[in-house]
Amino acid sequence: MEIESTLGAALPGYEIGAELGRGAFGVVLAGRHRQLGREVAIKQLSPGLVSNDIVRTRFLSEAQVLASIDHPHIVPVYDYVEHDDACILVMERLGGGTVWRRFVDRGFDQQTACAVALVACSGLSGAHQRGVLHRDMKPENMLFGGDGVLKVTDFGIARVLGEDDTLATRDGELLGTPAYMAPEQASGVDLGPTTDVYAAGVMLYELLSGRLPYPEEGGSLAIVLRHINEDPVPLTEVAPGVPTHVADVVMRALARDPADRFESAEAFGVAIGQAASASWGGGWLDRSGIALREPGPILASAQHASAMDTGAAGGRDGAVVRPVIDLHAGGVAGTGLVLSDLMPLRRAPVTVPPFPTRLAWAGAVVAAIAVVLGLLGIGSSSPTPVLGAGSVTVAGHDPAAGGRVPLNLDHQIPVLIRNLPAGVGRPGTAQLVLSLGGLQVVRSTAVPVVHGSAGLLATMDASAGRYVVGGKLAGELKLSGPRGTVTDDFGVQAARSPFATFGGVVGIVLLLFVVAYAESLLRSLRRGRRRDNRTAAVVGLVVVGLVGGLTATLWGWMLGITGPTFVAFIVPAALGAIAGLLAGLAGQQVGERTRARRQANRLVLVARRSASPPAEPSPVRVGG
Repeated sequence: MEIESTLGAALPGYEIGAELGRGAFGVVLAGRHRQLGREVAIKQLSPGLVSNDIVRTRFLSEAQVLASIDHPHIVPVYDYVEHDDACILVMERLGGGTVWRRFVDRGFDQQTACAVALVACSGLSGAHQRGVLHRDMKPENMLFGGDGVLKVTDFGIARVLGEDDTLATRDGELLGTPAYMAPEQASGVDLGPTTDVYAAGVMLYELLSGRLPYPEEGGSLAIVLRHINEDPVPLTEVAPGVPTHVADVVMRALARDPADRFESAEAFGVAIGQAASASWGGGWLDRSGIALREPGPILASAQHASAMDTGAAGGRDGAVVRPVIDLHAGGVAGTGLVLSDLMPLRRAPVTVPPFPTRLAWAGAVVAAIAVVLGLLGIGSSSPTPVLGAGSVTVAGHDPAAGGRVPLNLDHQIPVLIRNLPAGVGRPGTAQLVLSLGGLQVVRSTAVPVVHGSAGLLATMDASAGRYVVGGKLAGELKLSGPRGTVTDDFGVQAARSPFATFGGVVGIVLLLFVVAYAESLLRSLRRGRRRDNRTAAVVGLVVVGLVGGLTATLWGWMLGITGPTFVAFIVPAALGAIAGLLAGLAGQQVGERTRARRQANRLVLVARRSASPPAEPSPVRVGG
């Protein structure tokens, strides 16, 4: 209501309507001229940004230049008003929505995407001829009129506030949209038509693929620094269906060095028209449904079939592309900014997070506890024989006498029964089962019990497990008779070393896996990789921690410290998973710290570069 009241007082000749949108630069409302009945869009710049007299003077100068531009694809400025602390622009109201909204709702095929880029280049070229740069070219700043004509809007605002500098808050958030920002905009020098060419190239890249050439994560400062220091992902990698001629033109527009791009928006538009004609034939623009109303070289390039690839002429890729994101990551949001809170990007501070000492120590302590408990076999206990002393001997040893029964699985294992177990009667068969951690790993066949000189005798063969397990195991003797079965539990010490068995090999392999994979995942986190990779790395560390806890228990068994039980595996595995999670979270924070340091170093380089005078002045007056 306060904004409407201010606008009503400043614009008594207009009816003030609903809000159409808002951002860091200001708020836009619908309006209608009372006498002419003309629908308009009224933009009021944020009072905090235009309170400075120098900025207000500069804004008036820019408004005069913009109002003088007469181009079919540039939104005309009808009026400029200053009232109290308000600066207000009255412009043509375009009711067809933005290119971005249509891209999200309907999607574009390749020909329509190229046609939109042609219109953008035409509008930019018209502005450049009057000495005005846009500096915030993006799909949100292209609007369809009620008659379907596409126009470029929001010229000049960035220039009004920051002259040749890209502004940022003291928190390092940019004023503008970093996804489309040319590398030279961060340094605040050598801006020219190629700056807008770059932004238009990013827009065409996105309309053709649905993706941006750089990841949109890590904050606005991180995004723009990628544009400065990294090469974009080739268009053909993310959208292999785009014709080679078109992809080559787009990637040239995205060159980090302005000298490697097209020298003007017109040259970029001509190149798009020629590449599209080579791919789809001379009538592709008419088929796109986007009208280009400015005669000249751009329109001519799109109306004639090129000789570059006549075999492709007439073809059409009707596949519709939509964006993979719903909204571009913006910089500063809201309209409550004050100019004194802004500074050139090259001087923006970068806060480096502290090292996650507590998380790192917590992860290390939990991991150490998991290893110790695994090696000691927490929860393990020696089996208690059921049969009394002297009732049974296994390989000449009485299980009830205590200790572990030594067994050589390479040889036959004799079982001598001196006293018949109660409740079973005379046993008919005997069977030996060996277990590790509650899992049965060796099971002999049930053999008949026969009379011997010293009592009942059964001779069992467990050689099938001689290369499976060794060392400390849990043994189980099953005696079956006509009245039922009795089970005698006891500890076993296999003669073969666990290191010479399959279980031992598994333990060694798991140890190597845990060490190598954990180091690889932590390294990727420390380097500050992409967000989706970081999440996968944390999940991977949880899995590695779980496997590490199991491995510690296996090594306790292999070293002969204990014969593990089920609990002895579960507890260290759970603690290992927790240790992996803590390590992953600590690694993420170290990665954030690394990225912040990298950004700070890059800003230092940007500041040094911007301190050096440009090789030669720009031939175009930077007006926006």
